[in-house]
Amino acid sequence: MRMNIVNKFKVIYLISLGLLFISIFLEWYSFQIYNLDQELIASWHHNIWTEWRTFSDSTPFNDGHRPEDLAIPLAINIVFVVAIILSGYIVLFRDIEQTDSLDKFKPYGYILGCLLCLNIFFVVLYPVVYLFPNGLYSLYLQINDYDTNSIFLYSFGPGYILQLIVFPFIFSYTVFYIRTITTFQQREKTPEKIISQLIEKSQEPLDLDKLLAQEELKSKFTNGKHHDGELEDIMTKFIDGD
Repeated sequence: MRMNIVNKFKVIYLISLGLLFISIFLEWYSFQIYNLDQELIASWHHNIWTEWRTFSDSTPFNDGHRPEDLAIPLAINIVFVVAIILSGYIVLFRDIEQTDSLDKFKPYGYILGCLLCLNIFFVVLYPVVYLFPNGLYSLYLQINDYDTNSIFLYSFGPGYILQLIVFPFIFSYTVFYIRTITTFQQREKTPEKIISQLIEKSQEPLDLDKLLAQEELKSKFTNGKHHDGELEDIMTKFIDGD
């Protein structure tokens, strides 16, 4: 029953990764201006790769209302794509349910954690750091400016909305993955487990012939014919195999 739930969880996570990958090619924000006759007179759409694009005719009015570039570092976008691909590989081929040793899975947890941090970056910091300071409002806003006989329309695009939708699933599976690794590592480090491992490592094969020979040597030298130092030297050479 538990494995069935985990497998469903994985499928949902993989679907979320697919939506994340699709989102990077869609528009994330749109800024449009209409006149009072509902005719589009300016239109700009933002994508994290291409910055602002327009689907309207190039006119002085349209070009004059182009928003400032948000200047999101290209490196963040590249790391985001790599993290999506690696996370999909980890979920498909690095199953934490089918292993007894989780030490080698820690780097995979870091990758999933990195993807989660980037998802949070785009969900939270994208509007707070890049949109709001540039006068671009969140979600959906319509402003009727009767002085210019214009209607200003601000709205998030499908790219950002997909980021928002998949966030709970990315967050949940990442926490599950990292928590599983951490929990099992703590169990492996209990005092009983550590003592058992030390005993296992310290055990040596028992050589009965060698043990009997050692006892025989001890009995021969207990009559006092040899000094203690000489006895120790002979025993050391014998034990070392000389």
